[in-house]
Amino acid sequence: MRPTERTYRLSLLVPILVLAVQASLPLGKTASADDARRITHLSEILPGRPWPERRKEIERRWLDLLGEFPKVVPELKPLIREVEAKDGITRYHVSFQTEADDRVTAWLLVPDAARKKATAAIVCVHSTTWGAGKDQVIGLTGRRPVDPPRDPRIGADYGRTLARHGFVTLSIDLLTDGERIDPEHRVMDTRAFYLKHPEWSIVGKNTWDIMRSVDFLQTLDFVDSRHIGCTGWSLGGHTALFAAAFDERITATVSNGGVLDWWRNVDAWSRVPGGDNWRPWTRGVDAPTSSKRLEERFGFRTNSGPYIYIRKFRPYIDDPSKQIPVDFDSLMAMVAPRALLVISSEHEFSRHRFFPKARETLEVYVNWTDFDGLPSALKARQERLGYAETLEYYGSNYGQSQKTIDAKLEQLGAGDAFSWFSFPGGHAFPGVARRMTFAWFDRWLGRTMD
Repeated sequence: MRPTERTYRLSLLVPILVLAVQASLPLGKTASADDARRITHLSEILPGRPWPERRKEIERRWLDLLGEFPKVVPELKPLIREVEAKDGITRYHVSFQTEADDRVTAWLLVPDAARKKATAAIVCVHSTTWGAGKDQVIGLTGRRPVDPPRDPRIGADYGRTLARHGFVTLSIDLLTDGERIDPEHRVMDTRAFYLKHPEWSIVGKNTWDIMRSVDFLQTLDFVDSRHIGCTGWSLGGHTALFAAAFDERITATVSNGGVLDWWRNVDAWSRVPGGDNWRPWTRGVDAPTSSKRLEERFGFRTNSGPYIYIRKFRPYIDDPSKQIPVDFDSLMAMVAPRALLVISSEHEFSRHRFFPKARETLEVYVNWTDFDGLPSALKARQERLGYAETLEYYGSNYGQSQKTIDAKLEQLGAGDAFSWFSFPGGHAFPGVARRMTFAWFDRWLGRTMD
C-alpha cells in the first residue's frame, strides 16, 4: 500500500489526559519576540477553511522543506535471520530495500505470544548514537558498539522493554548510524546523502525508511497490520513524529524527548559544513576530528557529523526577516485523529515552548469532524479491542442500543487521542515515562484490556 492509499486507525474511549494549557510562555534566550512572530503557527494557515484543505496546505509546506518522497518504490526483498530465542522472545536480524541502492537494517523482536495471535507491532527509532544505532535500543550496547549497555534507568532499551511487554518491535538503524555507516565515511556525516539527494533531507529520508518499515511489518503474518505504532527517544522521538504525520498506517505514536521547536542554540537545523565543503570525510584521507564540547560531555572522541537535518531550511537561518512557513504544531495536527502522546522532561517542554503548540493541536483533535477522504474517528473506535465489551456492557446494564452508544462515541471526536506527559529530571526515558508509554500503546493498539 502506497502512502497516498494509507488509512487512519483510531481507538476506543479513554479518559482525556489534558494538562492546563498556558496561554503563552516566555521566550528562551535563543529567540526574541520578533523571532517568534516569524513562525507561521497552525491557526494562521488557511484559517476558517475546512480541515482537509488546511491539512493539504500544511503537508505541501512541510514537503517544500523536506523534499518529496521517492516516486519509484522498490520491492522489499527482505532478508530475515534468526539470531537467538531467549526469555520468551525470538530476535531476528532483518534488512529490506528502501531505495534501489539502500537497505534498512533492523532487529525484529517477536514475543512467543505473537505466534498464537496476530500482535500489534511498534517501530522503535534510536536516539543519537555513535555507531550503536539499533543495538542500543535493544540493550546490546551503549552509544558506541564498544560501550556496555547503558544504565536501565535511562530507558534507552525501549525496543526490548516494549517486546517484553508483549509487542512485536522493529528497531531500525537510521542512515549514517549502526550498520548503515558507510565503511569509508563516519557516523552522522550526511554529506554523502546530500550529494546523492540534493533536493531531499535526512529528515525526509528517515521518514521514508520508517514508511518502508511499516511496509515490511505488514508482510508478517504474526503482525496485526491494523495496529502499528512508532516511538523513539531524543532524535528517535523527533523522527517518530514526522513518520506519524506522513504515514497514516501508524495507529499510535509516542514521541519522547524530541525537539519540537525551530529555535536551537546553534544552526543545527541546517548546518553548512566548514568551508562550505560538501565532500564527505573519508577514511584514510582525512584525519579524525572531534568536538571539544561533545568530547567533554561524553568522554570520547566522536569523529562525527556534520548532521544536516533539513538543507532547505538554511534561508530562514541566513535571513532573520524571512517568514518560516510552518511549525511543529501543524506537524502534530497532521497526525489527527490518530493517537499521539508527547513525552518530555519539564525543562524540555518549557524550552521548546510546547504548550502553545499543544493548544493549537488540541483544537484540531477536540473539534474533529469526519470528511470524505479523511479517517472516521468513530469507525476507528469501533475497530479497537474492547468495542464489543462496550456494546455488551451498556446494552445489558442500561438498555442502550449500538446506535445510541455510537452517537455518544462520535461526540468525542478525537479529543482523547492527543495528550502529553512531563516528568522532572534530565533528558532520558525514565520508568514513569515508560509506564505512560506502555499504557498509551496498550490503549490505542489494543494489546491488552486487563
